[in-house]
Amino acid sequence: MADRTLLTNARVLTCSGAPDERPAAADVLIEGDRIAAVAPGGLDADPAAVRTVDLAGATVLPGLGDAHVHTSWPLDFVFDHAGIAATPPGRHMLDVAAVVRTFLESGYTCIIGAGVTQPQDDLLAKDAIDRGLIPGPRIVPSGPMVAEVGGLGADGELMEVAGNAAELRDIVARQCDMGARALKLFISGDGVVPEHPSEDVYMNDEMLEAAVAEADRHGAFITVHARGSASVAMAARTGVRIVHHACFLDGAAVKALEARRGDVWVCPGLHYLYAMVNGHAEPWGMTPERIEASGYPLELRSQIEGMAMLRAAGVPILSGGDFGHQWTRHGTYAAELQRYVELAGMTPVEAICTATRNMGPAARLDIGQVRAGYLADLLVVDGDPATDVTVLQRPELRRAVMKGGEFAYVNPGVLS
Repeated sequence: MADRTLLTNARVLTCSGAPDERPAAADVLIEGDRIAAVAPGGLDADPAAVRTVDLAGATVLPGLGDAHVHTSWPLDFVFDHAGIAATPPGRHMLDVAAVVRTFLESGYTCIIGAGVTQPQDDLLAKDAIDRGLIPGPRIVPSGPMVAEVGGLGADGELMEVAGNAAELRDIVARQCDMGARALKLFISGDGVVPEHPSEDVYMNDEMLEAAVAEADRHGAFITVHARGSASVAMAARTGVRIVHHACFLDGAAVKALEARRGDVWVCPGLHYLYAMVNGHAEPWGMTPERIEASGYPLELRSQIEGMAMLRAAGVPILSGGDFGHQWTRHGTYAAELQRYVELAGMTPVEAICTATRNMGPAARLDIGQVRAGYLADLLVVDGDPATDVTVLQRPELRRAVMKGGEFAYVNPGVLS
């Protein structure tokens, strides 16, 4: 008989899709690594056949996910990419292990890689987690980011560089053969690097179509850094799966995304822009003058407007925050959800669904809902995140995290 666990006396937020859902009293039966039943009326179970855990009225919701993760960035990261690349691999992997543990203990049971600094960071972390050597979430692993000759990152110090479709296809094939499943391409600039403004467009349809086809052949998918509307539209029409940032959107870009609705996701990284514009990065050299020169204040306003356009068009949004800088520290990942509520007008449950319900199909995993048949990746918290989404940022309210039907993290304070 499979291992069975019954969570009783719980309030369950299923993330079924209703924007006004509230946690409701229910028991959750887990068999093996999956949810077997969610019973609003409670379940009678033979104590000899099931492990019963009384949650004393705590809220159970799906484990959270982040679709824009750089496991390479250590807990003390301050924008020194070259320093990370030069760190001895053994010491660096200890930093990576600390990062993935922090994600798990923060309630995140799935992360999608968005590019690594040392080539095997995601792959080695995933292997160690899957073997039970270190704690961490499920990882959809990435490899090094990929730039085009002449584009942002084309110096080749931190990214691989392609000059045409054939070269890009070869890079994608090689990374997929290593085990990467989310491959990130840079197809636009970034205002914080003045010589590569956000409106720049790199690569072309032929290159992206080749990359998408090769990734698909390996059961992988392409994600892109795309801040300007032209780059977003190109990503949408060529089959890219996850579009990061999408800060500047026009009607054509939204229409292209809408045409692929259900097969493309936008991952804004709203909190990162908010933190930069509001001075959180100033102690680390991001002066008001530098922020103004980057165009980020305009970009933030445009991204908020663009998210309203995406929601009106029914284009799904994924939570993912580019976290790891000291102004967006590891462990504060759910601040992204807070910005969706405060700035983008989402209900708390709509925001939570960007990190749960929407994450499952994007990651190609049976996760993101408290529903029979889904993987038992769950977060247990005190309080009601459907009313106050900031509950998810408070470690003292985080009781436990389950992954695959097992308790992967239990707050020591719960046991005292």
